[in-house]
Formats: sequence, C-alpha cells, structure tokens
Amino acid sequence: MVEKFFACLAGWITDWGPGLLIALIMLYGLYKGLIRLGEKVGLKILSALEKPAAALNQQAEAMDRLTTSIQSYVNRDQTEHHEIILLLKVISNKVNRIEEAQENAKNGS
Repeated sequence: MVEKFFACLAGWITDWGPGLLIALIMLYGLYKGLIRLGEKVGLKILSALEKPAAALNQQAEAMDRLTTSIQSYVNRDQTEHHEIILLLKVISNKVNRIEEAQENAKNGS
C-alpha cells in the first residue's frame, strides 16, 4: 500500500516536474495566508460580538434595578393604601359618633 503511494507520488513528480513543487509552495502560502486572515477576522468578529453582549448585560442589570424599584414602589403604595383605608375607617367612626351624639341631643332636648 505504501509502495503504491510512493510509486504514484514518484509518477506525479516525474510528470509534473518543477510545476508540482511550485504548486505545493503556492498551496502552502495560500493556506498560511488564509490562517492569518482567519485569525484577524476571527478576532474582529469576537470583539464585535463582545460589544453587544456587554450592552445586553448592562441592559439586563438595568432591568433588574428597574424591577426592584417597581417592587419597592408597589410595596410602599400598598402600605399607603392600607393607611388610607384605616384613616377612612377612623373618620367614618368619628362621623358616626358625632351624628349619634347630635341625634341624642335632639331627642334629649
């Protein structure tokens, strides 16, 4: 098997001559050029992808802060709502007592 490969390779070398050597050098240069270009482009792509990722991370943090702020506002609003209801009940009770006192004063006179 190996002998067949080397025999075939020897046949190519004799058929192609120095053109094979030039083609191999050109292919090697093209390969190296593509590798360098790929590294540069790859790094640019990575840096381009990092910027939106960082922006999305900041946006997520801002949304977390907004959620916390809204939750604290709602909790504070609910507390104030309960206080208002309690004060309305107290005022209603006082108004009822005043009305009862006026009715007793009218009936007692």
